[in-house]
Amino acid sequence: MFPRHNKLTICYLTACIAAASCTAVAANDDIAIDEHIEVRSKVQQRAFPTLPEARDELRKIAGGINLVELDKLPARQATLQDALGFEPGVMMQSFFGGNDQPRLNIRGSGVQSNPVNRGVQLLYDGLPINASDGSFVIGFLDPKSANMISVYRGANGLRYGATTLGGAINMMARNGTNSQSAIRAEYGSDNRLGASLQLAGQEKTWDYFLSAGSDSYDGYRHHSESERSNFSGNFGYAFSNNIYNRTYINYSDNTFEIPFVVPKARALADPKLVMGDGDTPMDILLNVYQRDPHRDSQQMRLANKTRISNGNSLQEIGLFYQQVDDTFTAPLKHNVTDSQDYGLEYAFMTSGDYVSQEDDFLVSLSVNRSDMDRDYYANNPQNGDRMQRLGSQELTANNAILALQWQAELSQHWQLVTAAQWVSSNRDIKDNTLTTPGQDKHYTSLNPKLGINYHFSQDSRLFANISSTAEAPTFWELVSTNVSPKNPQVASVKINDLDKQKATTIEVGGTGRYQGLDWNLAIYRSDVDDELISVVSDFAVNGQTENYQAGTVHQGVELELLADIASDFIIDGATLGAKLVYNYSDFYFDGGKYGGKQIAGIPEHLIQAELQFSTDNGFYLAPNIRWQPDQAPVDHANSQYQDDYLLVGVKAAYQVNNDLRIYLEGENLTDETYQTSYVIRGFSSEQQPTFLPGFGPSFTLGMNFRF
Repeated sequence: MFPRHNKLTICYLTACIAAASCTAVAANDDIAIDEHIEVRSKVQQRAFPTLPEARDELRKIAGGINLVELDKLPARQATLQDALGFEPGVMMQSFFGGNDQPRLNIRGSGVQSNPVNRGVQLLYDGLPINASDGSFVIGFLDPKSANMISVYRGANGLRYGATTLGGAINMMARNGTNSQSAIRAEYGSDNRLGASLQLAGQEKTWDYFLSAGSDSYDGYRHHSESERSNFSGNFGYAFSNNIYNRTYINYSDNTFEIPFVVPKARALADPKLVMGDGDTPMDILLNVYQRDPHRDSQQMRLANKTRISNGNSLQEIGLFYQQVDDTFTAPLKHNVTDSQDYGLEYAFMTSGDYVSQEDDFLVSLSVNRSDMDRDYYANNPQNGDRMQRLGSQELTANNAILALQWQAELSQHWQLVTAAQWVSSNRDIKDNTLTTPGQDKHYTSLNPKLGINYHFSQDSRLFANISSTAEAPTFWELVSTNVSPKNPQVASVKINDLDKQKATTIEVGGTGRYQGLDWNLAIYRSDVDDELISVVSDFAVNGQTENYQAGTVHQGVELELLADIASDFIIDGATLGAKLVYNYSDFYFDGGKYGGKQIAGIPEHLIQAELQFSTDNGFYLAPNIRWQPDQAPVDHANSQYQDDYLLVGVKAAYQVNNDLRIYLEGENLTDETYQTSYVIRGFSSEQQPTFLPGFGPSFTLGMNFRF
């Protein structure tokens, strides 16, 4: 499908290693109790938030959070999975291994959506990337242009308008005040190529940052090529000592082939094979070489943000506009979407001793709207071309979200957090063909939160909270299509009448440091009503979403440990450390049709561990494992399972000098046969195509040069 461009292999990417991938927000020895006062006095910072501000904000949240400093990642940063795949509470499942659409899940939110595009609010410097109906194209995100990524699990994302069970992920852009000019490139197995150029600079009152990059991959499996090109830039200007403005522009062009799922027996026999490599009736019916499933998406985004400081008060005003052209070709149909999204956010923050020893007040209002034109076509089984148009719809989504929050310092150790969020959402569907009745849906909710922090030392705290969330469905769920694989002329479009998904969550945990051990722990339980459950039928090509009436439970443990094991290990100046991430996910149906069964989509146990060896002359070596010790159900009836697996990898890097780093990354070194993901059904049989096979051994070599 793609030209096999022998692009100039600028062999070179960043290996940015810094001792370990310290992503826990847990302990930071340089954070003092009164740091927020010091940070707010630095009114000449044109980057917002700064790293100290981000740490201070997350430290006050009474719940599970992550802060990823991307310059500390020792490996590839091409996709969101590269950046967040080793984080507590963030579950990433590869689909095809390139710049495609890995399954992103936090606390089970959105794992049922198909395509994977719901359940987490994605933001770029605090402004939404999601369309207003909550959907997103995850392949647009380019971590290389970000300086930090903050993850607000669950209702802890209230500040950024997150209404989902999963919370929010905020990518904070690189800019001229926190980044240098750099060039990077990489080359890896299956002709993986990556290259990017970043230019950064600053003067007394202004700064700039520009980044352009391209990543391509021939794919491990047949029919799985991918290519993504990105451009991002921002310009910051200080109008005065207390008024700062930043303008952003982003463009992304992302295309990937879809190798589709296969029966488990074929996934085990040869993970590279796709439907069409055999001569069975199903190979003939679902031949991906002829049907050519793929996704071709472009996004243009403009945004502007202004910060006004006045003593202990801050105001932030944000505007954004984005246009998305998305052609999503499944084996049976084409979904063609032209979307325009725009919105406004205003936030006012102030601090002082109004009620308690130190109060932080937040008021924020965000409004956004999406206007989508979406057409549906049957897919020609002989050559993948469009056949008859099934439907044509004008889709309009808008939201108004008002959030209030009060954080009170009750004493030197105790901090109270109270918050509430009012949400009003519309999902309007107009059918242009007049063959399907339209639908206008209005959803409102009030989502309160109450939390407490107990700081029992300078760098350790415990927290607890209770909160509620309410999530309106996306248009991918409100509209479903059905196309006969044997007779594509028989096809229909259906509009589903769906309620919002509601949840009440209780969470306890803490972060801290004790004698060389950093820890980050969250234990949660969510009782969910009307969960949006999506299942596919027959050959994994037609699906529909329903509200599960009997109730569901999402509960689990999110744990991260970072240990300093030894100094001067083997040689002078060498250190040995370790990182462990454990995610326990017990998601089940509380009654009804699947009562007592596990909700398909997420393994119950997932363990990741890494042993980190580094020297003071810049060498870094980290063998690692990703271990799923138990089978995971792929259907809600729990009749078929994804196999358990153990993947072994390694990351190595060398800091040649102050500017040049090189790195090597190896994955699945033992050539484990496994299934990386799957489609979710109510009930599945072994003969149906269900599984996405995992990838064989692969290596990536890269380097990064700053100038």
